[in-house]
Amino acid sequence: MSFVFTEDNFRNPELPKDVSVVDVPLFLATDESLEGLGKLIHSRDELTTDKKNFEIVPWPVSGWRKLDPDTGDEAGTTEGEFKVHWEGDYYMGLNLAIATTNNVYLDGLGALPEVASRTSDKQHDDIYLWMSDYHPDGGQLFFPSDPDNAVPFTMCLGPASKGDDIKPEDMKAFFVPAGKGVYIHPGTWHNGIYVRKEFTPTTLFTRQGKIHGRVSASWAAEFKSLLRVSLNEPE
Repeated sequence: MSFVFTEDNFRNPELPKDVSVVDVPLFLATDESLEGLGKLIHSRDELTTDKKNFEIVPWPVSGWRKLDPDTGDEAGTTEGEFKVHWEGDYYMGLNLAIATTNNVYLDGLGALPEVASRTSDKQHDDIYLWMSDYHPDGGQLFFPSDPDNAVPFTMCLGPASKGDDIKPEDMKAFFVPAGKGVYIHPGTWHNGIYVRKEFTPTTLFTRQGKIHGRVSASWAAEFKSLLRVSLNEPE
């Protein structure tokens, strides 16, 4: 079943109540564990287009002629705040780096859809993910907006090599220690960052390709599944 990620559907999707739960393996985020997906970063400006180490994918051509040299990737990056907070059991994200109103997301749930409440005060050790996406046009990074008051966060990533045939079992979760950030390669499956309720609301800095192509998959609609990701540091 296909799912259309309209502005309304992304903020308030109708999620099925008879889904299976897939537990995502959790790793500490390191350059080694993130290999092929991205890398751990130690400052927000560690990767930029000026330094030529932030990946922007050249615009695809429609015929046999090649792009002229040094063209097709000149839009560069956009950057801004990525805000997250919990509304009861509902975990919401707001991306202020992109020029669209389709930038408010239900990024996950602290409980299964049939029991989730907007008024719950329960703390959560896990988050249930109903979707993920990738950006074909460029990489993306997340880093604490205020490194002196940074909080740990978790990401759920899948390899670009799987393309549109990604499956729930292809995903891995990564715990990012406070004060660190993550850069992901173009095409890496992801969806924002996940933070325990006691550390929210919080704001991270994000930088990504300015085109902001987004290709999404609904685990709930396509696989009748939710991904369960731990928010705790791995043992």
